[in-house]
Amino acid sequence: VSAPGIYIAIVSTIVEKGNPEEDLAPGLEVLGPILQRFTSVQTNYEPISDGSDDKCFISKSFDGTSHFEADCDDFLSLYKRVTGEELDMSISADS
Repeated sequence: VSAPGIYIAIVSTIVEKGNPEEDLAPGLEVLGPILQRFTSVQTNYEPISDGSDDKCFISKSFDGTSHFEADCDDFLSLYKRVTGEELDMSISADS
């Protein structure tokens, strides 16, 4: 929630050039003047195996996207690796 005429934006990226400011610059330029800015850099991790050999199933780190699509895909992959089945999303919430 913000005041009228004030917008809240998220600009995220994966650091590729070794300098987060340089990687974020194109997105920040689109925004124009910025009243307040918070910058955070975090390391993303992912498992080195899928867990089928040692039964140790590990998810990836949350990524920088704001819509969680990659995180949901990772969860569905994790579910299938653990159970051996696709998650059935067709069930009714009322049942």
